[in-house]
Amino acid sequence: MCDLSHELANPIAIFDTGIGSYAIVEHVKEQFPKQDLIYLADRNQFPYGSKSKPELMNVIRQTIAYLETWNPSLIVVASNAPTITVLEEVAKEFDTEVIGVYPPIEDAIEASTSKKVGVLGVQSLIESDELTTYINQTSKGASVYKFDVSILVELVESGEFLTDKYRTLMTTKKVIDDILETHEEIDVFTLSSTHLPWLYSYFKTLYPNIMFINPAQTVIDNIGKKATKGNGIIKTLVTTNDNYTIEEFQTMLERLNVQLDIEEIKI
Repeated sequence: MCDLSHELANPIAIFDTGIGSYAIVEHVKEQFPKQDLIYLADRNQFPYGSKSKPELMNVIRQTIAYLETWNPSLIVVASNAPTITVLEEVAKEFDTEVIGVYPPIEDAIEASTSKKVGVLGVQSLIESDELTTYINQTSKGASVYKFDVSILVELVESGEFLTDKYRTLMTTKKVIDDILETHEEIDVFTLSSTHLPWLYSYFKTLYPNIMFINPAQTVIDNIGKKATKGNGIIKTLVTTNDNYTIEEFQTMLERLNVQLDIEEIKI
């Protein structure tokens, strides 16, 4: 790898398995326009949600080790599942500070009238003992329910939420309707996958009386503590496979009116 010390000044690295973490990248650029960033879309590993804990630990360890070669000042694991299940253990192995994205359960409870809230996430997060422990530590007597909505995450990463809006609308409606059929008292959901905020307009169109909380702002606040003035560069890296190609990724970014110079890498 070439030496980028002349190009990137104290960069902050942000990664997950694809388009999900770009929303955080965009928020950082809005608030800290001179901050240099490394945005890694590790599409070769999509989805984190179907991986076992040992598999996920290995993937996150390898990805952080790779990003350390770029000398970042901070690494952000922009995904709830590895943050909850493996990050605490893995982060201890590295010199660079590593932070993650946690389900905003306390914020959801504070905003809830019924004190009954739902956590929307991928399978590995929802089924993890670590999430159960985290809920027990933060629920403060409220009722917190967990729901696997991996099908919605797939709609985002595949780009189908941009190309087939009707199917996206109907799939979103079926998923949430099925939840509300047995938990009609839920009035707040946490969007506990960084892919889910891309569907926010669908959630609010279908359920205007329910709150959907994006955890990104908490992450932005933590990133802000490390923000420095650089050149405002976004170094964009992507891993690919036969199912998730660089061409498909570029097309998705274009449809989102996002202009990035993408470098394909292997980890």
